[in-house]
Amino acid sequence: MEANSDPDGITATALLNCLRREVAEVTTTADHLVLRLPHTGAVLRARTGRWPSSPELHSGTWHPVTWHELAALVVKELGSAPVGFLDEIAASHSAIAAILAARGTPPSDLYQRSEQALVAGHRYHPAPKSRGTLPAAAWLPYAPETHAEFRLSVLTGDFVDAGEVDLPPGTLPAHPLQLSLLGLPAGADGPPVWPTSSVRTVYDPAADLFYKFSLDIQITNDVRRLWTYDLHWIPPLADVLKPVFADIAATHPGTAFLLDHGYRTSPAHFEGLAVVVRDGIRRHTRPGVTPLLAAGLAEGFPGNPLDALTDPAAWFRAYVEAVVPPVLHAFFAHGVVMESHMQNVLVGVDATGTPVQAFYRDHEGMRLLPSHSALLSAVDGDVLGARGVSEAKGWERLQYCLIVNHLVEIAGAVHARHPGADLWSEARAVFAACADAHGSPPQLVSLLESPVVPAKANLLLRWTRAEGAASRYVDCPNPLL
Repeated sequence: MEANSDPDGITATALLNCLRREVAEVTTTADHLVLRLPHTGAVLRARTGRWPSSPELHSGTWHPVTWHELAALVVKELGSAPVGFLDEIAASHSAIAAILAARGTPPSDLYQRSEQALVAGHRYHPAPKSRGTLPAAAWLPYAPETHAEFRLSVLTGDFVDAGEVDLPPGTLPAHPLQLSLLGLPAGADGPPVWPTSSVRTVYDPAADLFYKFSLDIQITNDVRRLWTYDLHWIPPLADVLKPVFADIAATHPGTAFLLDHGYRTSPAHFEGLAVVVRDGIRRHTRPGVTPLLAAGLAEGFPGNPLDALTDPAAWFRAYVEAVVPPVLHAFFAHGVVMESHMQNVLVGVDATGTPVQAFYRDHEGMRLLPSHSALLSAVDGDVLGARGVSEAKGWERLQYCLIVNHLVEIAGAVHARHPGADLWSEARAVFAACADAHGSPPQLVSLLESPVVPAKANLLLRWTRAEGAASRYVDCPNPLL
């Protein structure tokens, strides 16, 4: 099953999902999801399925509404739209159309296909594919969704290193788009790479390394720049995570973390030309195993193992057993909150398509519980919005990333192919086993009995003009109950 190929439908679905999760009073009929907007009283309906589609507004009779009209209804409902909100939705729509028009033949490598499958992007964000104000011609040659491959530029000179940087001395790989944004000349004398789902991170297959760059364009909530604060955290966080993941790998064999070892940058453009060097995937992949991006599995691509499932419940059980225990072990045994959403988790499948490994990535989304207070104090000081979180906030973040953003979407993709499969009893059994293994911590016991889990409110966050790293949650039905 490939991603939706209609820009209008993708854009409307994202807005419907936001309204359903964050704003509307929802009822269902045999064929439709009915959304009543509480402030204006407007009543919408959409066809049910994997994603809500074909929105209609009731005004005496039902009549179709376009994504433009749906966006206008959002503004009327919530009032006082953030500056540029409607423009961002329009830009996202245009970007999806440009991507679909430029999308070429899928690469032969299944892992690359999975990373570059996300045409629709974040299905619960009002503008998932906005690329700021850049014209499509500027970013399309570097877009993962078009199956792009390109060469990096290589700068020479005296550079600043922090942590372990596995790069030749006196050289700095640079993303051609970032050089263009900085007004610097861009060559094509570096290694061939391809962009991953995060857009600004690329994979160098020859070196088996990932490089994460600054890109001064807004994608979803954030300008994707490597901020000084986040750069300074990379070496100390690597020191924390090395023993943590050694323990997790010993407890749950096959688990790996793609570590950000360090960074290199130019003193003249400290944030703008910074590059983070990350572990490659192949060095952690067992023989006969194929790594695949979790978000790609959910979205669909040619060769997706979900398309060949014969025992969906057993497959989902294997998936949850690979992905969930390491995340809970990191939290309960080590005070580390992994941001285990679908774009930060890779799953290794064997020759039958069964999940047998899990890989995690991205220092930037990591949070530390108060047990790491000495390190937090030393690095953060009194920085607002720092890396540390309370246990309650960390647990809230973990539930959203792991359950709502991740497992719910994987289960949705399986159910789209096998509507009657009993998946969540399998997942519940894995969570219950983890609770036993960790001495029945109150958070896990409560999770298994709670009617709701937290879901991030991306639309309302945009409305309150929150920073991209801010969190605001609404209640979502708990599938584990």
